[in-house]
Amino acid sequence: MTDLTEITLTAEQADAIAAAEGMVALRRPDGTFVGWISPNTKFIIPNEIPFTPEEIAAAEREAEKERTWVTVKDLLANLQALEPATHA
Repeated sequence: MTDLTEITLTAEQADAIAAAEGMVALRRPDGTFVGWISPNTKFIIPNEIPFTPEEIAAAEREAEKERTWVTVKDLLANLQALEPATHA
């Protein structure tokens, strides 16, 4: 039988996971990725991490930027305004 190592989360860590709306990335103190845990306590360890910590950090910064959103109706109106007038 394999020995089982157990880590007990602090109350603050457990609360942060419970309050999360989606998956929570777990990292070592040096920032390297360990895996994900969901608020309903299902732990996922990837077989291969497809992104470097730098790529993940850049994606997280990009996701946090404020965006200007437009409706589909406005987008279509803008595209139609760009169409050249057709002559019959």
